[in-house]
Amino acid sequence: MDTEQNMDVRTLCLGALMGGEATGYEIRKMFEDGTFSHFQIASLGSIYPALTKLTQDGMVTFVEREQENRPDKKVYQLTSEGRRTFLRTLLQTRPGEDRYRSDILFMLTFAEELPIELTEALIDEFAARHEMMKIDIDPDNPQKDECPLAHGRDEDGQPTPGCRFVAGLGQAMCEATLNFIRQNKAGLIEELRTRKDKKA
Repeated sequence: MDTEQNMDVRTLCLGALMGGEATGYEIRKMFEDGTFSHFQIASLGSIYPALTKLTQDGMVTFVEREQENRPDKKVYQLTSEGRRTFLRTLLQTRPGEDRYRSDILFMLTFAEELPIELTEALIDEFAARHEMMKIDIDPDNPQKDECPLAHGRDEDGQPTPGCRFVAGLGQAMCEATLNFIRQNKAGLIEELRTRKDKKA
């Protein structure tokens, strides 16, 4: 591995196309609520310029397909050079530091300043989101078959080993989060009530 860096949007687009052809919109969906949504971000405003540059550099090609009463859509596909470049990037990249962002956790940092009811509601919302995430990242979730691109699946429709590992890790992290909340929520609320009673 070489220098530490975050994956740029061009690399993310190449990775998204490793599973087959896709439109810019479909690539965005992979990062918005699909395969990559839990650990990478790529906005529509950055995806299209990246696809244009990748096309100019010979990494991807596209065909325009007609749509009734709508502009033609561009469907992108990796070239052999694009595939080689993506795999070379994976081999030469030292991944950047992982960062976790959460408005709820930021707010809970100031729990002693918030109404107890709000603190409870925030914790419950955080737990509910992780329950949903655990279901959503399950590679055996039948709803995944409804996605236009069944990313991370082999020719038989089975999850690839890497995707199954990543999904399992994600589910384990969700379960650990939920267990921590179950074991510690009541103690936090009790401590906050005690502090508020002393101030009263």
